[in-house]
Amino acid sequence: MGDGVRSALGVDVGTTHTKVALVDVERARTLAVAAAPTPGPDRLEAVVADLVGQVLAAAPRAVPAAVGIASMAETGVPVGPDDEPRGDWLRWDGHRAGTQSDELARRLGRDALFAATGVRASAKVPLATWAWLRDEHGAASPLHDGGRWAGAADLLALALTGELVTDHTLAGRTMAYRLGAPGALPDAFDADLLAEVGLVARNVPRVLWPGETLALRPGPLTDAGLRVGTPVTVAGHDHPVGAFGAGVRAPGDVADSVGTAEVVATVLAEDPDPAPVAAAGMSLVRTVRSDLPALVAGSSSAGGAVAAWLAELEPTDAAARDRLLARSSDVDDDLLALLADPSGFVVLPYVHGRQTPRPDPAATLRAVGDVPADPVAALRGVLLGATLQARWMLDVQSALAGAAPRRVLALGGPMVASPAWAALKAWCTPVPLDVVTDEQAVAAGAALLAAERAGLVAPAPPLATHRPPAPPRPPRADTLTERLTTFTHPTP
Repeated sequence: MGDGVRSALGVDVGTTHTKVALVDVERARTLAVAAAPTPGPDRLEAVVADLVGQVLAAAPRAVPAAVGIASMAETGVPVGPDDEPRGDWLRWDGHRAGTQSDELARRLGRDALFAATGVRASAKVPLATWAWLRDEHGAASPLHDGGRWAGAADLLALALTGELVTDHTLAGRTMAYRLGAPGALPDAFDADLLAEVGLVARNVPRVLWPGETLALRPGPLTDAGLRVGTPVTVAGHDHPVGAFGAGVRAPGDVADSVGTAEVVATVLAEDPDPAPVAAAGMSLVRTVRSDLPALVAGSSSAGGAVAAWLAELEPTDAAARDRLLARSSDVDDDLLALLADPSGFVVLPYVHGRQTPRPDPAATLRAVGDVPADPVAALRGVLLGATLQARWMLDVQSALAGAAPRRVLALGGPMVASPAWAALKAWCTPVPLDVVTDEQAVAAGAALLAAERAGLVAPAPPLATHRPPAPPRPPRADTLTERLTTFTHPTP
C-alpha cells in the first residue's frame, strides 16, 4: 500500500447492514471494507468501532484523514439530555404514522406541503412520526419530554463528535425542512412545521452547511486507530451519497441505486413544476453539494423483493436459496428467453405497495403469467420486474425533466453480485448504462465527499465503472415496449 496514501473513511448505516470503507481518495479506490448487520441505536457506535478496527488492520499504512457518514433516511430515534437513545429505531418502513400524515396533509394542504418541502406526505416521513409520538405518549413522549431527534447518521455523528447535527439531504426527507433554492439552502428546520407537531428547534439537529465538518473526539473510534481531531461530516442520505460517489453530478446524469430499496435520481438544471412531480409519487431534492436540483423516485423493495420472492420459492432451506440466487445471476440464453417473450412471466416487485410512478399502497408482490417450473427462471421473473419498475421510474422522470437522460450509472451490491440483473438493466435503459464496480458505493461515496469537504481532494474523483454484458442475442426492437406495457398494466 505504501506510505502517503491519502485516505478517508466512509460509513453507511443502511436498512439491513452497516458498512465501513477505507478509500484511497486520490484514486477513488476502496482499500478495505467491513460490514455487519445494522444494530440497534444503543450499539451503533460499538459496532462501527469494530468495523473501523477491521478496515484499519487490513490497510495499516493508510490512516484516514476524514470521516463521512451516510445513512438510510426517515429513520431515527429520540435521545435524552444524556445523548443516550430512548428506545429502538423508528424506521422508514414502520408504517406507523399514516393517520398523522393524512392529518398533516389535510390541515396544511398536501400540495402546499410538497411545494414547501419537496416531499410527499406519507407514513414514513419523520414529521408524521413525531406527531405519532405525541399522539401515543402526550407530553411524556420520548421526543417531546426533553428529547432530541437523531437520524441514523446523526446519532453516529453525535457519538463521534459530541454534536447533534444532520445535513440537508437527510433534513430534507423529514418534511420539516424547506426545500430552498439550489445553493441557498435554509440553515435550520422550519419553525412553523415543527410547531405543527409540538416541537421547537432544540428538539432537532442543527443542519450543517454543505462542506462543514466537525472534529472527532476521543472514544471508541480513536481507540480503534483514528486520530483525535479528524474531520467528521454527515455526508447525507445514502442514495444521493452513492450517486455522488458514482460521479452523478451534472444535469442529465442519472443514478440507479439498488439495495434493499431502489432509488432512481435524475440531476436537473432547474426545478420543474412541483405538482406533476408530487402526482407521480416522486420527490424534489438538492444534490449533496446543494448546487443542483434532482428528482428522486423510490421503490421500497428491490433487493427486498428478490429476498421475499426467493423465500416464497424456497421457504425453508437458506443454503438452497443462496445456490438459487447464484445460479440466477448468470448471463445466458435462458435470460434472453425471459426478455424475448412480451406476454411472458414477470413478478411485480411490490412488498410494501408502489410509491411511484402511479402510487398504489395496495400493490403486492405477485406473479403475472404462469410461474415457470424451473426455479432459476422463476427467480429471474422478479429481477425483470424490478428492472422494469426502474425503467418506468426513469421514463417518468425524463418526462418531468423535459429531456432524455444523458447517462445512467447503476450502483449497489446487487448490481455487482448479479451480472444477470445488470444485463437486464442495460437492455432496459434507453441510454448507455455503466455499473459502479465498488459494491459499497455509498460508504465509498461518503469517504469521497468527506475528503472533498476536508480539502484532501478538489474535486473528489468518481468511482470506477464497467459496462455490463449485453444479452447473447438482442431481442426484437419492439419487445421492450411490449414488456413495459404488460408490466405497467398487468392483468388483475
